[in-house]
Amino acid sequence: MMCSDTVLRQLLPEQVAAVVIQEGIATQYPWTAGMYKDCLEAGYWVGALIERDTILGLAVVTSAVGEAHLLNMWVDLHRQGRGLGRTLLRAVIAHAEDTEASSLFLEVRLGNGRARNLYESVGFREIGLRKDYYPGVVGREDAVCMALNLKQAMRQG
Repeated sequence: MMCSDTVLRQLLPEQVAAVVIQEGIATQYPWTAGMYKDCLEAGYWVGALIERDTILGLAVVTSAVGEAHLLNMWVDLHRQGRGLGRTLLRAVIAHAEDTEASSLFLEVRLGNGRARNLYESVGFREIGLRKDYYPGVVGREDAVCMALNLKQAMRQG
């Protein structure tokens, strides 16, 4: 749930260090500062869910030629399970629609059932599997490729 003090803003370069620390607590394989800086320099949408100067979650989206790709999304470890992921995902979808994308794609760890359930609940469907895509604790982990037909979602929504 978002409180009235929660806003969604483009991440600022000076916030990258704090984001890397927070994501490192929230996820097992966080992005590096360089990855975030590269995304910002490339003009990707890096939406930060912020409450009173605290970043609660973040999503990175790239868009081109009628397609959008969700590259990364996470929510602060201590605030998971409160609907913030759904709020952030809705913002991702709205951004993709604003860029006139007809489809939104993502990859998610095969073992991340919580995220897969969230994506499926808003209409994402599995379209494939990338073998050994992610680093794992032992070996590598497969990625489930998912897509959301934004034109269909807009008609249903």
